[in-house]
Amino acid sequence: MTRLNTSMLAAVTLIFATTGLASDPHDPAILVPMDRDTLLGELSASEGRVVLVNLWATWCTPCLREIPDLLALEAESPEADFRLLAISMDDAYSEGWVAEFKSKHFPSLVSFINAELDMDTLVSVIDPVWNETLPTSYILNREGEVVKKVQGKKPIEFFREQLAAAGL
Repeated sequence: MTRLNTSMLAAVTLIFATTGLASDPHDPAILVPMDRDTLLGELSASEGRVVLVNLWATWCTPCLREIPDLLALEAESPEADFRLLAISMDDAYSEGWVAEFKSKHFPSLVSFINAELDMDTLVSVIDPVWNETLPTSYILNREGEVVKKVQGKKPIEFFREQLAAAGL
């Protein structure tokens, strides 16, 4: 299990609050760029909840088939107890196109887009040995520890079981 470093996250949260970005990540109409610090801040802000971090891409068919199930899990879980943190691993230079795609196919999905030069820089916050398989999901317990790594599309029942095991 991985324990996320939360000591620097107060500063990141303060930056979000003073720049006005703190509310943007929760608006499904906005696709917010995510770098390492942004991910750390979002994870810190989610402590106390079970978090499912989902890495997806517009070109990944299994990802697109999995997103409706993840949205259903989000809808059936109390916001105070659960957080779906979706991150598009599409190239950050195609942010406009990805936002348009998401708006058309998954308008209620709150998602970020990888803003790092490579995917590993971002994902190493959670998993330093990620093998770049999509979709990949990480389930974090209420203490912010990664308790499950899930690669490939899985049925909603599988995610329900894993979330329950993590304390949801």
